[in-house]
Amino acid sequence: MIIGIDASRAIKKNKTGVEWYAYYVIDNLIKLDTQNQFILYVQNAPDDWLKKIGERKNVKIKRLRWPFKFFWTQGRLSLEMLFNTPSSAKAPAGKPDVLFIPASAMPIIHPKNIVAAIHDVGFMEYPEVYGKWQKFYLKWSTRFAVKRAKKIITISEFSKQEIIKYFLTPSYSPPCKGGESLAHRIFVTHLGYDADKFNNTIETQNFASLQKKYNISRPYLLSVGRLEKKKNTDGLIRAFSLLKNTPSYSPSSQGGGSGGYKLVLAGRPGFGFAEIKKLIKENNLEKDIIILNYVSDNDLPYLYNAAAALVFSSRYEGFGLPILEAFACGTPVICAKTASLPEVAGEAALYFDPDDINALAKAMRMILTDENLRQELINKGRERVRQFRWEKCAQETREILMSNA
Repeated sequence: MIIGIDASRAIKKNKTGVEWYAYYVIDNLIKLDTQNQFILYVQNAPDDWLKKIGERKNVKIKRLRWPFKFFWTQGRLSLEMLFNTPSSAKAPAGKPDVLFIPASAMPIIHPKNIVAAIHDVGFMEYPEVYGKWQKFYLKWSTRFAVKRAKKIITISEFSKQEIIKYFLTPSYSPPCKGGESLAHRIFVTHLGYDADKFNNTIETQNFASLQKKYNISRPYLLSVGRLEKKKNTDGLIRAFSLLKNTPSYSPSSQGGGSGGYKLVLAGRPGFGFAEIKKLIKENNLEKDIIILNYVSDNDLPYLYNAAAALVFSSRYEGFGLPILEAFACGTPVICAKTASLPEVAGEAALYFDPDDINALAKAMRMILTDENLRQELINKGRERVRQFRWEKCAQETREILMSNA
């Protein structure tokens, strides 16, 4: 069987959740499947990782050049699906038996057997976070995928129910007649984590270079994710301010006093970032909150390992990959009890109501002062993370693709 995959997002240099999903699913899918033929479609020149994959006998990398900045998938990949002529003797003959779109919109012209991944529909729940054109495009592309894809893959049971809620329920905007029955075509494959990168065996001296690079020092609480209202960054800052100014706050000796702990924010600026900066200034937290912007996947493991805890305050997540990464690094997790996060963290996190800054401040204080609680969460996290593997995700994806042909 010939499996075509849009690998364009998997070779993006600065990856976030969606791009890492494409990267790891493709990487593990091809490692475990030596029987089928693969065609990996990309817009830009393959990176070293993709070149190495392309050395396999059953893999063909096909670069589809496109003169425009946007609409490569809808335009160029559509043309490829329409004409699809092999570019070399190594290329599998004919069109793909199944096309997999792991991290972008579906091409307008596509084979009958197409599987599309929809990670979440946060643009429906928090439309104010997205621009007018972005909202239109996301709604259109998601509705198109729900209508036309033979199967849909999503990354959590929460996201599956959200897709059903917003795109298959008549009271909202049904994509087509009898839309509710389409829920049977939605399959959940949980994400995994890279055990080679994220673990608690990292040598502490490696953190010294990061201290200099990012101008940070221990002890600190860590937040990973885009800095925006959907991620509840403003609530986290308010709670941290409350924590710093509460007389009863008395962390352990590693920081000492309310002035000891910092809050490190690792993520790109998003919607409402100007208000976030204003909040920091109004609460006199300029010296206590360190904004790192985007942090590479090579640096993140060291930040996790050196952190007192990961504070994941997001209001809406399709999955919440930083939770697994923190678990793997032996870092305790404070987590909002909302969306997909309890599905991922299970009983291994300390939860709080994302609308209650007092509850978040209390949770941070507890994890900084109660060493028994910290150790309990670390142990539970190490146990919990074993349930999530990219190999398992890829195997489940392969089964869906094989049953689709």
